[in-house]
Amino acid sequence: MKPFLYQIAELFYQECGADVSRLAFVFPNRRAGLFFQKYLSEVAEKPLFSPTILTINDLFVQLSGKQSADRIDMLFTLYDIYIKQSGSTETFDEFFYWGEMLLNDFDDIDKYMADARMLFTNLTDLKEIEDGFSFLSEEQIAAIQTFWSSFYPKSDTPNQQSFLAVWQILYGLYAELRKTLDAEGKGYEGMIFREVVEQLEKGQAYDLPYDKVVFIGLNALSVAEEHFLLQLQKMGIADFYWDYASDKVTDPDNKASYFVERNLKNFPSQLAVDVNKWTDGNTTGSKTIEVIGIPSGIGQAKHVYSLLEDLCKQQELSAEKALRTAIILPDENLLIPVLNAIPEQIRRINVTMGYPLAGTPVASLMEYILALQKNVRYVDGRPAFYFRDVLPVLNHRYVTTINPDIITVLVKDITENNKIYIYQEELNKTHLLNILFIPVTGVYEFSDYLIRVLQELNKMINPKEENEDGENEISCQRSADIEQEFLFHYFTTVNRMKEVMLEAGINMKIDTYFRLLKRMTDMITIPFQGEPLSGLQIMGVLETRALDFDRLIILSMNEGVFPLRKAANSFIPYNLRRGFGLPTYEHQDSVWAYHFYRLIYRASHVSLLYDTRSNGLQTGEVSRFVHQLRYHYEMPLAQKIVVYNVSSSKTPPLEVKKNEEVMKQLDEFCFGGNKAISASTINTYLDCPLKFYFSVIEGVEEEEEVNETIESSMFGRILHKVMEELYQPFCGKMVTADLLKLIRKDTVMLTGVIARAFAEEFFKTDVIRPLTGQNFLIGEMIRKYAEKILEQDGKLTPFLYLESEKKINHQIMLPKCKKEIRLKGFIDRIDQVGDTVRIIDYKTGSGLSAFGSMESLFDKTEKERPKAIMQVFMYAWMYSHAKDRKGMLVKPGIYYMRTLFTPAFDPSVYSRSGREKLPVNDFIEYIGTFEKGLYDCLDEMFDPKVPFSQTPIEKACIYCPFKGICGK
Repeated sequence: MKPFLYQIAELFYQECGADVSRLAFVFPNRRAGLFFQKYLSEVAEKPLFSPTILTINDLFVQLSGKQSADRIDMLFTLYDIYIKQSGSTETFDEFFYWGEMLLNDFDDIDKYMADARMLFTNLTDLKEIEDGFSFLSEEQIAAIQTFWSSFYPKSDTPNQQSFLAVWQILYGLYAELRKTLDAEGKGYEGMIFREVVEQLEKGQAYDLPYDKVVFIGLNALSVAEEHFLLQLQKMGIADFYWDYASDKVTDPDNKASYFVERNLKNFPSQLAVDVNKWTDGNTTGSKTIEVIGIPSGIGQAKHVYSLLEDLCKQQELSAEKALRTAIILPDENLLIPVLNAIPEQIRRINVTMGYPLAGTPVASLMEYILALQKNVRYVDGRPAFYFRDVLPVLNHRYVTTINPDIITVLVKDITENNKIYIYQEELNKTHLLNILFIPVTGVYEFSDYLIRVLQELNKMINPKEENEDGENEISCQRSADIEQEFLFHYFTTVNRMKEVMLEAGINMKIDTYFRLLKRMTDMITIPFQGEPLSGLQIMGVLETRALDFDRLIILSMNEGVFPLRKAANSFIPYNLRRGFGLPTYEHQDSVWAYHFYRLIYRASHVSLLYDTRSNGLQTGEVSRFVHQLRYHYEMPLAQKIVVYNVSSSKTPPLEVKKNEEVMKQLDEFCFGGNKAISASTINTYLDCPLKFYFSVIEGVEEEEEVNETIESSMFGRILHKVMEELYQPFCGKMVTADLLKLIRKDTVMLTGVIARAFAEEFFKTDVIRPLTGQNFLIGEMIRKYAEKILEQDGKLTPFLYLESEKKINHQIMLPKCKKEIRLKGFIDRIDQVGDTVRIIDYKTGSGLSAFGSMESLFDKTEKERPKAIMQVFMYAWMYSHAKDRKGMLVKPGIYYMRTLFTPAFDPSVYSRSGREKLPVNDFIEYIGTFEKGLYDCLDEMFDPKVPFSQTPIEKACIYCPFKGICGK
């Protein structure tokens, strides 16, 4: 079918010819006017002067002579009026939410010409009010009485009195706001509409420079708009054309017809439009409508690619055919995914919808900055920033791309040194960082701070270096232009807020400023600029008004999205809205129904995509409009469900073969290499050979993060450090019970040792500070453990303390693979009790103290393998080879902190045979069998024929950092 606007262009050119330029055409939006001009030029087939193209809002503003008031300015003005009239101590932050509601309500009151004084009257005498409603219909009066009966203050309940107390001042607020704006030559939209209509009804003549004003494609008229059209009609200069050709739009059983009868009756067309003339034989029966369910929002966008690609294959998508194809997005969040899903062969795209400023990179950076400033604290009188706020700012792409090397070093320094609070001077490494990391407190100071940041970003984003590749240079410049557009809109908002705050003189907390700025930016959309009459059209629902397309792809056809299910925030309850003729949700439903049925009427192919997922408030239900088409109008719909091919959940086993490169890396652990095998790396191999390959051979590590709290591994390192420092003065000396008792009682000394251990291991600094908060509590736990170890050691006195954190090295020749392997270890503690040398390992977790056989220590299939025993045995084995025993016994022992406070605490290691347990008092008895198990393990580790494979024990994978790689 020919588009509705083409029909009107043809009609008026035939009627007026070149004199059409003397007319003014009023459309629902500017985009419709552009298409009308295009069709008019096609009909004329020769150059002619364009008629005046307006929206109805443009016409009202033109006649009123007032400027549209700034919404932020109105909020401050309304708050000032509210404080003066109510005497309230309410802060602007508390007022802001319902202040916005009031502005919306005042706009509705004026657009629908409601009597504000009667609406906001206090109900002290219900009979008196009823008499004042004589101008309303019986149905409207009944609706109002139903509401007020709940609040008529006979019972004097607090809720009723509170409601009425607020209700009393609303008319005063409304009247004073209008008076204030009028004095400034400004007005909100509804106020401008109402004043123009009232002046016309009083007989004021407006000098319109047009022979005729033609209203095209309107539908849901407000009362002010309706009165305006009636006045122009009486003046004999108005004509009206309604897009009501669709039988579904005029169906009385369809909500889309809500305004049809009234509009056609009150505003008939002067020229007849022959709808049948433009059908081109395309009837409703020949229309193709397909309904496609996709279990994903992004999936809908990706499916657009398939639909457009099929369209390109079927026919060459010429410029005109592309212009007759539209993608409709009820959900604006799908705009970027849809743009990324357009096939390459479609070269021209026109986006007719705004992109929300809240979704831009600058908005995310501003949110990080707001959090940064809110959490500034002062340490020793110096400003410091919280690392969780600092890192997002440093890692933001605007910041990292400007000085990547400096930022990388800075982030690495923070993570490696575990800096929880970072001083300002540590961060000021570049000019931009010097601007970013300045503490601000006052609201006006904060506005200036944001303006400086945005100005600096704008300077640095624009690419300065010339690129030899012309296309890349153009691409970079376009990207920079977009980024600068984002920055400009944010800068404008911040600057405007600053100006309005200065004018209003309203003091507010920074938290209030944060929320106000966030709400302001949430409401701003950045318009795309391009050639509107060229290429594939991508638009929102409201942008489709009066436009027609041959091929439609409508996304998000879900109930609650299309039609939109959104409760209007209003201070005026439903019954009063209905009684005074203000718009309610039924009004909105009819508007959405009209948009849908009008839009699909002239299309030959319609694809309706919806999300089938049920998630939270989203039910996965298709729109009611689809059900109406299928069951009420019995139209044939092609139903499709797009599903994803889900692969088997069973992941194939992963293994790494020991090729030449891997063997070369293994040789680093042999004689002449730079590495050595430790007991912990052997345990890693026994837990999972593949994990050993990733962590030990390839050196893959988990990303280092700043830790606010003491994790178990850090807890162990601090405890080890405390015990090492406590016993350090006694290395090579005899330790007595009295000496240990004195250490336990020396609280000041213990506190200092713990603080030094925290500074070195956790804070990674030489500066020693008193512990606070959670760290203080953990420090006290470590104190209890240290005191208990000293108490247990007191039972062994006198004993000779030999060494702490003893580093020990050893080399062995493997018999099978003929390689000389380097081994290393750190023994936590070595002491001598009588004729026994004890090899002690501290373990902060729990573990086994007994083993069944030496083979079980090296068994990779053992679920509860005694890892700690294998480790302390290896230390004992290496110590026995490194030292001349001289008749001394070597006894391995493990201090498990979990059992330290139990009465039966025993650090000894036991060999279990059935129910019998024998203590390992001399490791020499087990050295042969241990050595065989160790050699066999290392032979397998260095055997080129044995690959590094996954562990068969699933329990070992639960906390493995590499489970995402191997997929087990």
